[in-house]
Amino acid sequence: MKVCDTCGEKIDDSARACRYCEQPQPKVSIGSRRGRGGAVCTINLEAGHPLVEDALNLMERKLYDARLEGTKVVRLIHGYGSSGTGGAIRVAVRKKLSFLCRNGSIKRYVGGEECLMSNVGRALRSQYSQLRLSLATDQRNPGITLVEL
Repeated sequence: MKVCDTCGEKIDDSARACRYCEQPQPKVSIGSRRGRGGAVCTINLEAGHPLVEDALNLMERKLYDARLEGTKVVRLIHGYGSSGTGGAIRVAVRKKLSFLCRNGSIKRYVGGEECLMSNVGRALRSQYSQLRLSLATDQRNPGITLVEL
């Protein structure tokens, strides 16, 4: 099984498109691909529509696991929310990431809406070439956050 580069759901290794979001997939998912600069993985925090507290607990657990596995960058899919003003999970995730960044648990993070134009987004894309595979879905996407461990 590989992970969809867009929505983070598990799909068959041979799938050319995700059965959940219908987006085309590369032959190797960035969730399982290793290359120069380390690994990039995707964590879907909005799957199953969890409560904010459950999503934050999942994020912390998965970030810890990713660090143990040697992952360098995590694509967090938290969604934007249906209100049009940003969902509760997105707000809570970014607040928690800010705290983790200040205490040194993560190096840096950038929201999808800023990943194309910000210095952090450009630096991550140049350092981790695997992020270029998902640039079409990540750029200007406020439902995604990139985290460097």
